Parts: sequence; C-alpha cells; structure tokens
Amino acid sequence: MVDAILAISKKHGIDITNEMIKEERFGKKPKKQQKKNIKKIIHLYVDGTNLFAGQNELFGPKKYIPFSDILKDIRKVFPVTYVFFYASYMIAANFKKPGRKELATVEAQFYRSVKSTKNVIFYKGHRSPSSGKEKGVDVHLAVDMVKDASLGKYDEAIIMTGDADLIYPLEVVKQSGIPVHAVFLPNRFSLEIAYKANSAAVLNYMKRFSGVDRSLPKRLKIIATKKPRL
Repeated sequence: MVDAILAISKKHGIDITNEMIKEERFGKKPKKQQKKNIKKIIHLYVDGTNLFAGQNELFGPKKYIPFSDILKDIRKVFPVTYVFFYASYMIAANFKKPGRKELATVEAQFYRSVKSTKNVIFYKGHRSPSSGKEKGVDVHLAVDMVKDASLGKYDEAIIMTGDADLIYPLEVVKQSGIPVHAVFLPNRFSLEIAYKANSAAVLNYMKRFSGVDRSLPKRLKIIATKKPRL
C-alpha cells in the first residue's frame, strides 16, 4: 500500500516520504511529558508574642532582630514558603509598670518589621482589658495549623514557639502523615516539642543555648549567629 501511494504521489509531482505516510496512517506518537519538579509548600506558624518576649530577654527592652533576618536564619534549615504570625499588642493596662510603655513602642516596631516581610500573614489577637493578658492567640494558631493540614494547604509545617502547650496540634498534624518541624530561640526551647517534631533547630543568638546537660534529639540543629543585626 505504501508503494502504491508513493507511485501515485510521484506521478502527480507530490513529494511524500514513508514517514509522512506512517504518521498519517497511525498518527503521531505522543511525546513523553517530562516530570516537573513540584516545589513543596512549607508553612511556618509563629507564636509571635512568645518570640518577642524571648528577644526581650536576650537583647533587653530597646532592641530586637528584624523579622526578615530571623526568617533568613530559619531558611538556612527549612525552605519556608509562607509564614503565619500570631501576636497581640500591649494595651494601656500593661503600662503601669516602669518601662512598659517604651517596651510597647519596640514591640510595635518589631511587629511592623513582621508585616513588611514578604509572604507573611499577620494575625492580630487581643488582650483582656482588665488584666492585659493575651487571649486566644495560641488557640488560633493551633486551629489554623490543623485546619490547613486537613485542607491540604501545605506539604510540611514548622512551628516556632517555646510553649509546650502547642504540642497537641503538632501531634494531630503528624498523625495525618505530614512532617512537622520546630524552631526555637535559645532561651525559649521546649525539649518536649523538639522530640515530638520530625526535626528541630535552635537559633543560637548570643550563644545562649544551654542544652549541653540535656538529652537532646539527634535531629536537632544549632544555628549559630555570631552577631545578629539589632
């Protein structure tokens, strides 16, 4: 049949090849699609009030590390995609003690640095009008972390806190088969969370991490920063 088609085409002055006939008869073979490298989506959930309090203990009431620098240090270990930051501002009820008003100014400056960082969602919590204590922020973080996992919004999660109360959402997310990691300040380290997480890291600012005398997890990384930008 191929010879007949070639003879007819030659008679009419049409240039046809064997390959053209095969393609017309049997169709083109579909090209194999190359597998694309799908980038993992990694969510970082930050207990912001705990983070600011830890910095206050490390550097004093008048200094803080810009959040973009903290995130840069975290990304040395975990390639974070999106950040969810939970915190509340001091209110007038907190200003009775000396130095509290000045501390509130630095707190506002730090949170401003958080909001100006790319791919960060800031959740502003509230405080009790009478006592000035933070209300509902940890719960919001925990619910969001579990909800986002159930909706398949991320492939891995990271939690930054020194509060061992947040172990439960970490456990729930891990039960669904999603890896969860942890990040700590040197003075806000939770050994319980470090063991529950798939892996953990300490941002060892001011060389303040006193974990030598503890039975530390094998998958704990110590990120040393000689002199953080304050």
